Amino acid sequence: MRCIERQRPPDDGASSGGPRSGDRRPGGLRLAEVYDPARPGLPRGRSSLPAPVVRKAQRERLLGAVISAVAEHGYPGTTVAMVVARARVSRKAFYDHFTGLEDCFLTALADAQKVILRELMNAPKGLGEKPSPLAVLQAGLRSYLTLCAREPEYARCILVELPAVGPRALKGRNKAYGAVADVLRLWREHAAKRHPEWPPVEETAYRAAVGAIAELITAHVCAGDAAGLPALHGPLTAILLRILAAPLPYDG
Repeated sequence: MRCIERQRPPDDGASSGGPRSGDRRPGGLRLAEVYDPARPGLPRGRSSLPAPVVRKAQRERLLGAVISAVAEHGYPGTTVAMVVARARVSRKAFYDHFTGLEDCFLTALADAQKVILRELMNAPKGLGEKPSPLAVLQAGLRSYLTLCAREPEYARCILVELPAVGPRALKGRNKAYGAVADVLRLWREHAAKRHPEWPPVEETAYRAAVGAIAELITAHVCAGDAAGLPALHGPLTAILLRILAAPLPYDG
């Protein structure tokens, strides 16, 4: 699927000199960040922060900035200069951390995918001691859709822009999709213990389920409607139950 529509990240932090962002993930940062150009960069000289703190801050800024830049300009239209300008760090600092734009972009997505996977795994924790299989599936799906709606730049980068990077990028995306497929496999195996009458499913079903999720989310992202992703919760629940041969009672 090819789509052109791109969204600029909301600018709600420029007046305070902070990063421009919408809702925030745990830890206080979004996956995509643009730092106010009117604000000075990281402290230097005698009052500078300890070197490890500076390096960590530089890396976080660059990773957020590259997702923001690629989401707005597309990967082919993004340059290192754009990234360092958004991150408010020097070009030298960029190359202290990364070999080039591709390295920075793929590292940013790999780190973001760890955040996504952690949220998926933590989603059922608030459901009580013995939640139903359907409740667990819905909690994970709702968590993922909400996160993609909160992080439209990440959603665009992973679903739309990543293939333009090349073979290394596609290998990384396949690995990420495989991790989500593993989560679905674990869910079904656990649920099947309560429902031994369920038929077995082929291994390919888990990849197909991930593909179905990705395709529907991509359509919304391409239409500039990332905010509407949570509305896919019902349809995607029904689709996953069919693909994974898990005939749980569900009325949408």
